[in-house]
Amino acid sequence: MVKWPICGPKLSLCCSIISVWGITQFVLMGIFFYTQAAPLLDSFEFKEEEVKQDSFEIDLRNAYSQRAYNCWIAAFLYVGLLVFAGSQFMTNQKLLSGSTTSNPMASAFAGVTTEENGFNRQYGIQFDGE
Repeated sequence: MVKWPICGPKLSLCCSIISVWGITQFVLMGIFFYTQAAPLLDSFEFKEEEVKQDSFEIDLRNAYSQRAYNCWIAAFLYVGLLVFAGSQFMTNQKLLSGSTTSNPMASAFAGVTTEENGFNRQYGIQFDGE
């Protein structure tokens, strides 16, 4: 598992959600191409020349199975993205839970001490007691 974040928590969560959708979409499309679903016939281009019916059916079966395999390969790539994005999300969650402040958007001046008059010499900033 990666120990440092490459992408932030929001991007990794978004990529995880998109990859789950992509896996679902491509697995289902692969199944439909493999079973030679009739509505997917529009995605093929046919030659206008005259061909024998036997060779046409063989070519059509091969085209359906090739597209099914292509969809399953794409789903497998989305699985890889899901593993990467999920590990990035978990890494970001561990880093956020292990930080000293509970709010990741805390002020840059949290923990800055001031003198009695509310002035900080290091930063040259006047604080008004907030």
